[in-house]
Amino acid sequence: MAVKARPLPVAVAAYNWTGCYIGGNIGGKWARTGDTVNIPAATGLGGPTAASTLDLGSDTAGTFIGGGQVGCNWQSGHMVLGIEGDADAQRWKRSTVIAGVLPALFAPGDTFELRSTWQASVRGRIGYAWDRTLLYVTGGVAFTDVNAYTNWIPTVAGGIVFPGTITSQTKNLVGGTIGLGVEHAVTDNFTVGIEGRYTWYGTQTFDAGLLATSAIRTNFTFAPTTRDVRVETGEVMVKANWKFSSAPLVASY
Repeated sequence: MAVKARPLPVAVAAYNWTGCYIGGNIGGKWARTGDTVNIPAATGLGGPTAASTLDLGSDTAGTFIGGGQVGCNWQSGHMVLGIEGDADAQRWKRSTVIAGVLPALFAPGDTFELRSTWQASVRGRIGYAWDRTLLYVTGGVAFTDVNAYTNWIPTVAGGIVFPGTITSQTKNLVGGTIGLGVEHAVTDNFTVGIEGRYTWYGTQTFDAGLLATSAIRTNFTFAPTTRDVRVETGEVMVKANWKFSSAPLVASY
């Protein structure tokens, strides 16, 4: 009797993530900062003064972010490896005007601000693809600017007017970033996704200007003050990409 041959498995065309892309993103960001103001011990014509420190505590500032990204992926089986760089505009700000009972040499009305206007990162990506949907983790190096503005207000003590000082210093910080995302190919060339990341920049020391800490007649003693600023951020963004090369579809059984 004739034996009927078994049907061959049918190959299903699966999406191939291999290729380079460019796109845009928009989302929200939260910056958690710590700020400690330091007045060192000083000597001068106005007489010696002891050190003084004020911890401004931690605070969280929010901002919208928006920008773009470029990257490339390479797919082998279900695994997808990639590299991506992005840059975004932002505008978070923290402002503290001190009041109440304060350590020596600090005065009610002294103002301390922190602000930032941009961020960027270069990251690796590793993910698992289910046809047109890609789940991935990402991590790498992050960059941002932080401006520390300090306003020591003029004060009067013992009939002597102590001059005020305004100082502003900007530093570009480097830190580490890690995150998780999901991306879906709507067409062979157009993808959309959502990504969340946590970034830490450690603690940086900023110049807070010279402060008049003591005076005898017209002679002053000035102390070179500093601020120790800690920055960490979290963000969630929606991303859309245009894939330049539409790689051949991968056979899946």
